Amino acid sequence: MRDYTYLNGARFTVNNLFRSLRFDIDRLDMSWVDSEKPEFCRGLRVVDSDTGNTVTVDGEDGDNLIYSLTYIYSKEDGHEAFRNTTDAYLITALETKEFLVTNQKKNPEGKPEVAEAVIH
Repeated sequence: MRDYTYLNGARFTVNNLFRSLRFDIDRLDMSWVDSEKPEFCRGLRVVDSDTGNTVTVDGEDGDNLIYSLTYIYSKEDGHEAFRNTTDAYLITALETKEFLVTNQKKNPEGKPEVAEAVIH
């Protein structure tokens, strides 16, 4: 597997942060030569292997994604429980574009739904 990719003509190094049976989360970092910093220069890429969908996030969404992975890791015991919980979180996050895990709640049927509360 190569350790770089191209987005909008710019070369990014790829560092895999998380891998499950379904998802890969990579950190994308770019260094530029010109004096002008590109609009997107650092962020995260979420690759869904089942659907072939790739989402690139940065800024607040990227921060929320990293926070959520750390939060899930601290709450789950065991590698498999972490992977299963993370997969469920990512499925909901990609559908709703809500990357803060504490805003996701489960309805009475056990399916994730997005809460309206925002953490301050």
